[in-house]
Amino acid sequence: MITNLTSILHIFIFIPLIGFLIGLLLPRNEKLISRTAAFTVGLHFFSFLIFVAYWLYNGHPVLNIKDIDLLKTPGYEFYIDFYFDEISAVYLFVGSFLTFLVCIYSATYLHREIGYKRFFNSVLFFYLGYNMIILSGNLETMFIGWEILGISSFLLIAFYRNRYLPVKNAVKVFFVYRIADSGLILSMWMSHHFWHENISFLNLSNNLLLPEHLQNHSIIGIFISLTILIAAAAKSAQYTAGHT
Repeated sequence: MITNLTSILHIFIFIPLIGFLIGLLLPRNEKLISRTAAFTVGLHFFSFLIFVAYWLYNGHPVLNIKDIDLLKTPGYEFYIDFYFDEISAVYLFVGSFLTFLVCIYSATYLHREIGYKRFFNSVLFFYLGYNMIILSGNLETMFIGWEILGISSFLLIAFYRNRYLPVKNAVKVFFVYRIADSGLILSMWMSHHFWHENISFLNLSNNLLLPEHLQNHSIIGIFISLTILIAAAAKSAQYTAGHT
């Protein structure tokens, strides 16, 4: 049962990815573009509701899938990992619902805008990165979604690229996001030295494993915590809010 549930997790990555790729190939037809985006997010939302109902019915187990080995050496393994639990379920629900509302509202609001197609493609790209982050099972997988989210956020902020302020704010956000990237990269780097492996979030939830390692390496634990805090603060506009 858990194996069946775990294999379904790929759907929540493939649906926005396929929708984004189809959106790139569409002609400049507003109805077709907006309906494709809304259908993609709506299908994702509907699929999630069916999945989460089945998942709850089966006791809502924690799901983890070690997916693709990108690099494997005798002493190290770099792989894509997906993870799903109660927190993931809440964020997937909220993200799907809000993105669907954005697609419905923007279909009319952006009528006859020059960048109509570009906007919906950026939204689907953003949605892909969002799902990658929510379903990530290790820092490396999260970093992939993290970068997709950063690029698409930059494109959305600079949507009105012929206006001074949107472009100025987008460039500012782009540089602030580099601080967030540095924090996350430093946390990954130190985690590799700390654990001597590509540690997954499933292993980090082990209440026996974590205290055992931190007992003699508390400084490293504090460093990793601070770098993740810096990454989260910069990415969530805690810095830019007071300077916009």
